[in-house]
Amino acid sequence: MTDAIRGAVSMLTALGILLTLAGYFGHAHPAFDSLAALRIQFAVGFAGVLLFSVAFAALTARLLAVTGLLIAGAGIAPAAFPGDPVPQPQLSVYSHNLRFDNGAPDEVLAQISAAGPDVVVLQEIGAPNEDIVERLARRYRNQVLCPFASVGGVAILTNARLLDKPGCLKGQGAAWVRLGTDVGPLTVVGLHLHWPWPYGQPEQISSIARELSALDEPVLIAGDFNAPSWSHAVDRIAAATGTRPSPGLRLTFRRPGVWPGLPLDHMLLSEDLSGEVAILPAAGSDHMALLGRITFRTRAVAN
Repeated sequence: MTDAIRGAVSMLTALGILLTLAGYFGHAHPAFDSLAALRIQFAVGFAGVLLFSVAFAALTARLLAVTGLLIAGAGIAPAAFPGDPVPQPQLSVYSHNLRFDNGAPDEVLAQISAAGPDVVVLQEIGAPNEDIVERLARRYRNQVLCPFASVGGVAILTNARLLDKPGCLKGQGAAWVRLGTDVGPLTVVGLHLHWPWPYGQPEQISSIARELSALDEPVLIAGDFNAPSWSHAVDRIAAATGTRPSPGLRLTFRRPGVWPGLPLDHMLLSEDLSGEVAILPAAGSDHMALLGRITFRTRAVAN
């Protein structure tokens, strides 16, 4: 019986290695990007097998588990390194997928009030939770709300001066504003992408990337990408906009079935910007909120 268990664990571990490797090939098929989102879960599974192999003297399973950990770790490690701290941020940006049926609007508003961000970017804004935006509108004089899917749209709120008409790609999960801040102009994009496969994320990115590539720099993109920072999906957005993900590994999507979480929410920054991004409590959502502390690398001249 013990040999049979060892053999079964080894087979499952070998399958896990194949699935982990497939996650590196999101450019070939979006299903592989869906697997890439689970890279941390695969790593946790390999660690569990390693413990099993020590307890039950399963040499083959041990070798496979170590191999799997190396493969998964190689893809996770670059994203895990934190960026340089921003001791004196010039701008703060709050981003949160509220969840369409958020039942704790007071917690959300208290969190935003305590953070005091210059820009608020929200996803999944619809009838069940639109009161949150209405109450925030009393604090932020400029707002854009862009319809997306049945779960709700994307919203951007700010007191900064608008330099141009806000942009909205209805039904595509993207909105943007060009702001005149105290340290220079900045384009802020709110983004909500579908899950890679089988929910049409590649087609969505193809549609919005053309529009986003024409935006004036510097650009900050915040939102729920439904993909990790190492995915092909994030690479496509970054390449189209001349941005890169803010350093750090943030497990923002929290549900028991995907413990310890998925790194789905990000901020992407132009080269002219640097920033550190912290996780804030979920406040009634299944996503943690993000607070970015941003600075311009070189002082810009406001328009």
